[in-house]
Amino acid sequence: MNRGLADAFRAAGDGLAHALRTQRNLRLQLGIGAAVAAMAWWLEADATQVALLLLAIALVVTSELLNTSIEVLTDATAPRASASDASQAPGKVVKDVAAGAVVVAAGAAAAVGVVVLGPGVLSRIGVTDTAWLRGLVLAAAVVAGLVGAAWRRAATVEHRPRTHDKIKDVLRSAVVRRKRIGGRLK
Repeated sequence: MNRGLADAFRAAGDGLAHALRTQRNLRLQLGIGAAVAAMAWWLEADATQVALLLLAIALVVTSELLNTSIEVLTDATAPRASASDASQAPGKVVKDVAAGAVVVAAGAAAAVGVVVLGPGVLSRIGVTDTAWLRGLVLAAAVVAGLVGAAWRRAATVEHRPRTHDKIKDVLRSAVVRRKRIGGRLK
């Protein structure tokens, strides 16, 4: 479909309006972005710092918009999962991965904000030695990695079938097979 530039911008505006109306996280991320921009203005950040902050904000907002479109499309096309297989349903996996992308973008944006704005904030409150800031950012990254690994481990353990569940499944399949072949087990 070949449409004009005005129609393309109108469609984009409709999509943004829908996302702003329906996505609480997008509104929150835009609010945080506005606060970061105000802080950059207050700290009199230079053009390069402002550009880095705006790119980081745009990365988070763009990833949230893509996540929203993936969620809408998945809800419209993916079959609903039953309670027994909900953790492995393709639709859930797709939505979880898209949400994970938003978390990665937000973490990267937060790191950019700390590196760009951190020294200015510290100097405004009277802290002049900022050499430790790199160590703090590295420590935060290590902690985030450990939390992510622990979270993944907990999710893996939670979804691992227990032994008695396996036994129930074997017995259930034996009963079903017995009914199908007229009461005799083969």
